[in-house]
Amino acid sequence: MRWEVPGIPEGESGRFSIQIIEHQRVDTEPTAPFSWQTYSKYANIPDGTYTVLFEAYGEKQAKLNIMQDTERECEEHKWVTERSGSVLIGGLGIGMINIPLLASDDITSVTIIEKEQDVIDLVWEHCAKDDRFTLIHADIDTWEVPEGSYWDFAWFDTWLTHEEPIEEYIQRMFEMYGDFVGDINGWNWPYIPVKDDSIQEP
Repeated sequence: MRWEVPGIPEGESGRFSIQIIEHQRVDTEPTAPFSWQTYSKYANIPDGTYTVLFEAYGEKQAKLNIMQDTERECEEHKWVTERSGSVLIGGLGIGMINIPLLASDDITSVTIIEKEQDVIDLVWEHCAKDDRFTLIHADIDTWEVPEGSYWDFAWFDTWLTHEEPIEEYIQRMFEMYGDFVGDINGWNWPYIPVKDDSIQEP
């Protein structure tokens, strides 16, 4: 299963960039950033063409791949495609999850929160969407949910492994949004908090 992202051109805005990588396991394209080479080997990514979002970080502004349209990434987002109704999404990324949501007649609305204007400038004009999709330029960590809002489920894909422990991130998202959504989950969550303070497997 792979949702190949079409139509997003290569580009750079601020510390973010889009790169189209022609990947070969035997000989990765020399221009591919080191983080992609490490990820592709670790995840055993098949040969193919991939759209990758990078963020420059640290004093040396090394490029970290934070989103890509690989089969592995799609499998990690499969939970979203098993739901219906309205959805709140934290993080635009490369708009990959838009593809199955757009294709589903069971999805009534998609609200995407993205804090980085640079990512919006690189992706939003070109990614899959229709009039069910709404983009809000805001930080999912501080966004004030409008009164009366409710979504059938929420998916949070804004956690970066080097920023904080995943358990703290999950707890924050649950405390901030638990009252406004039905089901809740996110990328790489090892468990899902539920409203009676117990946990369940993702």
